[in-house]
Amino acid sequence: IDMKDDYGLLRFEPNSQLLKQKGKVTQYKIDLEQVVSEFKKDGVYLIARIVVFKDRNLASYDKGKYAVWNSRTNSPWIGIRGKEDVTDESGNPAGTKTVYYDENWVDPYSEEVWEYNVEIAKELVSRGFDEIQFDYIRFPTDGTNLNSAVYRWRDKGMVKESALVSFLSYARKNIKAPIGIDIYGANGWYRSGTRTGQDVELMSEYVDVICPMFYPSHFEQDFLEYPPYEERAYRIYFYGSFRNTIIGRNRIIVRPWIQAFYMGVRHDRKYYDKNYVLREIFGVRDGLDRGYMHWNNSGGYYEDISPDPQDNEISPWHEKECDLQKRIPAFSLGIKNSLDSDLQDLEQKKENAKDMISIWNSVLDNELEYENASVTTRNFLHVKPVFGGSK
Repeated sequence: IDMKDDYGLLRFEPNSQLLKQKGKVTQYKIDLEQVVSEFKKDGVYLIARIVVFKDRNLASYDKGKYAVWNSRTNSPWIGIRGKEDVTDESGNPAGTKTVYYDENWVDPYSEEVWEYNVEIAKELVSRGFDEIQFDYIRFPTDGTNLNSAVYRWRDKGMVKESALVSFLSYARKNIKAPIGIDIYGANGWYRSGTRTGQDVELMSEYVDVICPMFYPSHFEQDFLEYPPYEERAYRIYFYGSFRNTIIGRNRIIVRPWIQAFYMGVRHDRKYYDKNYVLREIFGVRDGLDRGYMHWNNSGGYYEDISPDPQDNEISPWHEKECDLQKRIPAFSLGIKNSLDSDLQDLEQKKENAKDMISIWNSVLDNELEYENASVTTRNFLHVKPVFGGSK
C-alpha cells in the first residue's frame, strides 16, 4: 500500500512530531487504523511502500534545504526532458520551451532525509504494517542536465553507493520489521550501481527483500530475444531472479515486480497479453519461487489470473523453456523447490546444477579485486555514522 507517494505526500495522519513538521498529508489519505484492522481480520500481510528520494514535498521544505541542487541556476535541480516547439495563437512557430520531468529529488547523502523516511517507517510498523518497502532508493538518472546536479550533503570521500548503504544501515538499526527495496531490473542482472548507487551485493547486507523490476519492456528489445520469441518474458524473470540472488549472496529474498502493464515497445506490441504476464510469473515460480508482485500504475490488472496460476492457465504452453532440465538454479543454491519431488536423487540434482556453477563464478569472478581494493575502487566506501547530526 502506498503510504508515502511519488510526490512525497503521506497517505495517513502521522503522530510523530517530526512528520507533522516536515510532512504533508495528501487529500487521498486513508483511515489507517480502519484499513489495518480490516486487512488483519483476513490475515493479510501488509507492506508499506515508501518513496524515498523522489520527494517534491521535502525538496521544497525550508527553501530547498534538502533538495538536489542545480549548480547553474542556484535552485533545486529538476531533470530536463528536452525541448518542445511552441506556437502562437495563430499556430505559427514561436520558438521552443524547456520540458522538465515531473520529478523532484532530495539529497540521498542527507542524514536528515534518512531520519525523516525512517521515522515514517517506524510509525507505520508501530501502527500495524508487517514490512517496509523503500522505492526510489536511488539517485536521479533522467535529464539532459544531470551534470549540473550537486549534492550539498555529501561528505568528502563518499560515493553514491555509500550514500545508499549508509541510509540502509541506519534504517536497519531503527526499523523492527523486514525491509524491502525496489531496484532497477538491470541492477539485478549486473553488478553496476555507479549510475544509480544501487549495488545489490552491498545493499543486501542490510535488507531482507530485494524487488527487482525485471520489466521486459525496459530492457533492450533484443535482450534474450531468440526463438521461441514469446518466451523472452519468461527468460528474463527465470534467469534474472537467479542472478539477483547470486549477486546478493543468497542472503536476501528476491521478490520481483511483474510487469502487468503495456508499454509501446516492439516486443510488447507483438506479444503483450495475459500470457505475457503469466510467462513472467512462471519464470519466477520455476526458478527460485520466493514470491512476486504485480505492478500496474493505473490498477488495470488481468482479473482472470489466479493468485497461484497453474500450468493449464497458459496456452500455448512454453515447452522448450520450461522443461525439467531448465529448472535448476534453485538446486544449485540449495533452495527447496516445489519440483523436488520430481528429482528425488540428490546426485541427479547436483548433475543438473553443474552447468549453473559457471554463472555463479562469472558474477563473482572479480571478488579478489574487491577484497584487495585500493581507496579508489567501489569497495572502499565512506559510510556515514548511524546518525551524523544536523547541518
